[in-house]
Amino acid sequence: MFLEISICRFLIMPVLWLSHFFNDNNFVLACMGYGDDWENYTGLYWEEDKNNDFTDYENFRVWLRF
Repeated sequence: MFLEISICRFLIMPVLWLSHFFNDNNFVLACMGYGDDWENYTGLYWEEDKNNDFTDYENFRVWLRF
């Protein structure tokens, strides 16, 4: 089973921190337009993206697999 949840900007950092406790196959925070890929979602990862400022991005999703 797969679940997709849109989240607001102020939840990005807590969800990003939480994501490093889960397997990438089961929990992913994704952003549309990250890395100049404006048509696709890109996964965000705590180790790589914890210091980034996401103010220029608007469309964030959490993907969960059960």
